[in-house]
Order: sequence, then C-alpha cells, then structure tokens
Amino acid sequence: MSAIDMLRPFNSAAAHAVDLLAVFSDATSVDAAKSLIVDQAIPNAHAQIGSIDDAIRLLQNLPRPPRQLLVDVSGSDMPLSDLARLADVCAPSVAVVVIGDRNDVSLYRSLLEIGIQDYLVKPVTVELLLRALSARDPSAQARTGKVISFIGARGGVGMTTIAVSLARHLADETLRHVVYVDLNLYGGAAVSMLGLPASNGLTDLLQDTRNIDPPTLDRAVVAAGERLFTLSSELPYETDFAVLPGALSELITTLKRRFHYVLLDLPARSGRIVDEALDASQVVCIVADPSVYAARECMRLLRFTEDRPGEAVISVLLNNPLEPVADRVQPLDFKRAIGRAVVHELPYDPKPLARAENLGEPVGARRKPLGFAAAIERIASSLTGRKSPAPTPWHARLFKVRRTS
Repeated sequence: MSAIDMLRPFNSAAAHAVDLLAVFSDATSVDAAKSLIVDQAIPNAHAQIGSIDDAIRLLQNLPRPPRQLLVDVSGSDMPLSDLARLADVCAPSVAVVVIGDRNDVSLYRSLLEIGIQDYLVKPVTVELLLRALSARDPSAQARTGKVISFIGARGGVGMTTIAVSLARHLADETLRHVVYVDLNLYGGAAVSMLGLPASNGLTDLLQDTRNIDPPTLDRAVVAAGERLFTLSSELPYETDFAVLPGALSELITTLKRRFHYVLLDLPARSGRIVDEALDASQVVCIVADPSVYAARECMRLLRFTEDRPGEAVISVLLNNPLEPVADRVQPLDFKRAIGRAVVHELPYDPKPLARAENLGEPVGARRKPLGFAAAIERIASSLTGRKSPAPTPWHARLFKVRRTS
C-alpha cells in the first residue's frame, strides 16, 4: 500500500496494519506528518486530526501495534494521566513521540521516565518529526512488559486453569496485550482450554532467537482474542528438542518489548527452561492445593526461587480444585507450615471451571464475577495496581435476600 493511500481516513471497522500512526489536534501538524510520510516514502503510515481518545480507539482496533506513534496532548490539563490511559492499549514495543504546546522541562523529564521516546513542542516541522523518529534518547527508559511465571507445587493443583483465566482477564478486562507461553514443548493444556489448534510456534522461535522480527513473531503466535496471544508447541513424544542456553531468555526479552504481560506456564521444577524463566520473571506464582505434599513442595519451591539471582516477587496461590472435606489441610495450617501468609486463596467452584476447561469458555462469562472468577479479578488487580471491588460479606448478602423476599 502506498504512502498516499495510507493518508486517507479510515475507521475502526476497516482498520489496517500501520507502522507509523500520527494523531494531532490541529491541521498544521497533520500536514507536517503527511509531508514527512510522502518525502520519506514511508509505507504503511496514517496521519489524521484527532484527540488522544481517538488515538486510543485506533490502537484498540488495529490488527497489530504500530512501530511508531505520534500523539498530541495539546490542551490536556493532565497529560500524564491521558498518556497512562494510552499505555493501557499501547504495546511496549511502540516508540511513542508526544507533541504538546507546553515548553516544560519537568514534563519532559516525566515523559522520559515513563518510557516516551521524545517530546516536541509545537509548531512541529518535517525536520523536527524526522529527527524525533530517527533518534532514541539514551536517557529514556525502555518500556517493557511484566513477566509472570506460574509453577505448580504438584500436578493437578489447577495451575494452568488459574494462569489461563488470569491471561483472559488481563486481555479482556484491563485491555492489555498479553502473550501466554506454554513451556511444555510436548503439548500443554493451555491451548485446549483456549479452544485453539495446536502449533509449533514456540519451538520455531527457540531455534533462532537472534532473528525474530515482527513478521516472524506474528506467524508464530496464535490469537486467542484481540489482545490475547499464545505461544506453544506440540512436539511428537519421540522427538528430542534441545533448547540452547540463553534462547528462552532472549525470546522473553523480545516478547517483553511487544506485550504488556508475558505469562509463562512452567512444565516442571528443574532444568534450564525453568531456570531461565524464573530468572526473567518479575512475579513468580507458586500454585498449591491444601495437602501435606503440596505444602512440603511449596516450601522447597520457595527456597529454590528465593535463592535465585533475580528479585522476583513470589506469591503463593492456594487453590481448591477438589471438593473440600474434613481431612484436608486447613488454610491456616497451610500458612503456618510454609511460614508466610498466602496472597490469594481460590475457592472450589466446579461448574464454571468445567465449562472453561472443556468448552473454552471464560470463567465467569455467564454471570457477575463470583467465586473463582472473583478471585482471578483480585489477583489481576494486585498485578496491575488497579483496585477491585471487595468481596461482599456473607451477612450483607443475607440481609439483601431478606429485604427482597
């Protein structure tokens, strides 16, 4: 598609992939961007008049993130707050140049701290835009996504169910770009839970992590929604596949530049893949069930993870995948055994989980978040820093029933 064609207005229903997206509040700046696109023969570019809200809507409907974004905050009373809303839908890989009408050094420094590539003060010219898009300020902080690893204290604790549910919530409710990486190279359960076909995109990328460009990554991931993508493999059982040292670390670094969240589903408790995944993680979630064996393995995993060179935040998730009975370990005893408070406890909630696992249906899709779905919402809120509604006390629900009866 030619540069001239890309200057024509387009709406969300007919949104196409672009590498450069420019949204300005005035026609003069738009004309400068259009001249730049034509002069430099930039393919796959689009420039239009609009607000930061228009830029957000365009980003939400593009099939893939642009490489560069020019966005105007002129007239905004709270530019940092507006850009925080933009960051919710803008992948970390996007190089963002902000245009404004305030010559404010403190604002410029604040923008660099949050990962903005450059800040230009109006009026903008073709030369000014070209220089901003061509150079990266070494003092600017690179925007990267958060890596979260999930590891089970034992089999059958519902680790993948929790991780898949969290990935769906982050993508659908918080509007973040999420990639779910199932590191069981011989076929994990995540793809089936999401109702997706099997692929070998993960092992394809691990074979040569030095040459992963955007088209290669787009071919490897499988879309599970507008903002949720998966990387997995289903190698034949008789196939040997050796992951080279550092390959997973390099792949995670690439994914962090493209997605807000990288969720890693770990297959076992040892080996190079697990070591590199844990070392690259900002958060490690150890999932256990209320059993003596799970408590013992949870303590071993806590020591193993805490002794690693990284500084990951370690969370213990106590799940109840089976119907509670009297002889299981009680939550308070579990906390005492492992020597720390459990961050989140997830309840026994079989019906929505059965639909989620076998029908590919999101947990809580048919009702307001209750039970397991509400716990997932609270976990997501703790990761994003957003507040979630506190669970309604049982006695308040009882009084409500009485008043309506």
